[in-house]
Amino acid sequence: MAHDGVKDSSKHSSDSLIIMLCTLASRLLGILKARAIAMVFGATGVADVINFTFNIPNNFRKLFAEGALSTAYIPVFSSSIAEEGGGIVKSGALLARMQAFQLVVSIPLVLLTWIWRIDIIRFLSDFTDSGHIILSGNLLVYFMVFLGTISFAALYGGLLQSHGSFFLAAAAPLIFSISVIASVYGLSRYIGAYSMAFGVVFGGSVQALVTFLGLKRFGYRFTLSFDFTSSDFHRVMHTWAPVTITAVIAIITQQVSFYFASTLEEGTVTAFSNAIIIWQAPYGIFYNAIATVFFPAMVRAFATGKGKELDQLVHKGLLDIATLLVPAAILLTTLRFETTAVLLQSGRFLLSDTVNTGGVLLWFTVGMPVVAWYGFLQRVCYSTNHFKSTLVVGIIVSIVDIAIMFFGIRMGYGAASLSLANTVSFAIGTVVLWVVSRAKAKVEIGIGKLVVNLIRLLIANIPLITLAIIYLRYFNASWWTDGSNIGNLLILVGLYVAAMGITIVSYRLAGIEFIQVLFRRRRR
Repeated sequence: MAHDGVKDSSKHSSDSLIIMLCTLASRLLGILKARAIAMVFGATGVADVINFTFNIPNNFRKLFAEGALSTAYIPVFSSSIAEEGGGIVKSGALLARMQAFQLVVSIPLVLLTWIWRIDIIRFLSDFTDSGHIILSGNLLVYFMVFLGTISFAALYGGLLQSHGSFFLAAAAPLIFSISVIASVYGLSRYIGAYSMAFGVVFGGSVQALVTFLGLKRFGYRFTLSFDFTSSDFHRVMHTWAPVTITAVIAIITQQVSFYFASTLEEGTVTAFSNAIIIWQAPYGIFYNAIATVFFPAMVRAFATGKGKELDQLVHKGLLDIATLLVPAAILLTTLRFETTAVLLQSGRFLLSDTVNTGGVLLWFTVGMPVVAWYGFLQRVCYSTNHFKSTLVVGIIVSIVDIAIMFFGIRMGYGAASLSLANTVSFAIGTVVLWVVSRAKAKVEIGIGKLVVNLIRLLIANIPLITLAIIYLRYFNASWWTDGSNIGNLLILVGLYVAAMGITIVSYRLAGIEFIQVLFRRRRR
């Protein structure tokens, strides 16, 4: 049994590592995408329009793509495949219905967006320039088409994960980012902001095609079924409903955040958007990798009545998240201005824009581990069928978030209020979800053991914290002010590599489990 436990732990870590590497590449390309927009459009009103408008379908992705819907169908796909011993009859029938459902949702959504595009932008934004409103409305239609394509890509990627095939599902998003970068650089001189529209539609379509081709090796075919009476489809919809409401609340909250940003000085929307992109790079790399692998395992453990296994998975997931995101938070908090300058400061993106972005970025980076714990504990509640509890907690988090933003801006704290509100509200939500997981889901996380491991983790990070303090207090930290160039890139990469090396050595000496598992797996 002990050997099996080590084997399972190694398997989870190995799968997580695969997703981390793919997500790392995807996030780096995402930053290059933001850099392309910054270089071409700067922090101007047009850039604000692009970033604001693209945020709308990005929020809808939480419902129809890599969010609520995938949370609902991945467990059903996984259980169907397991019941058939790897067969695809039931999962293929569900896929046909899910494809039809995506069409039923996507086509009317695009048509309604086209009809009321200007009214939607006027309602959601604080834009006063009529040209910006028209541009935003027109872009929104194309971005909603992208939403449809990316929803299909997420559906196919979720099914691949259910078959234990993680690489293609994680690597396919690279296509989208490459498409956007090439389009913005290559077409902006001819079609301006619409180069972004072309890039996202083309990239999303190719991503969907590639992931579907990956399914063909398992024997799947593209078929549609509008018979929505099957039990498996009902299971998906029954799960999707409460998760969707929770996601809608999160979407509304983020849209309110962008509204508040649009009421501040010009360029704030872009600073806020870029700050989100930068902090979500390490967050996405580490949290998404762990959550993607652990979520199906937690579902299976609960469904088969293996309570101790579920407890162990939850404990290990929380610890792995802290293991990776604590040093990431320390590092990015220390180098937030440097990172922003090297990645984005060129062309029409000026030093002042870097400073504004870094100011917003501060509280996002500080709160990374807490936000990740909140997301993981949400998955724990979903795994144990406690959907209403997560909905209630989501409402609390949103109310706190919006209240802090409102009063922070009123008190003159400006754009920093946006990220501070995010961190504080999710910290409160994490505490509440912890209580819910123990009281209602009966998950025994083992708080004593977790605290001991966290103390070990913090001790292991003392060298990194010490070097960060020395760097900030005693070194000339103005080398980055001239922005993006090869020399500054090499300095930044050197700092990150040195910090990663220090962390790895400290973790090895402290015997941090996740790192040990990765090394064991590599030796095999």
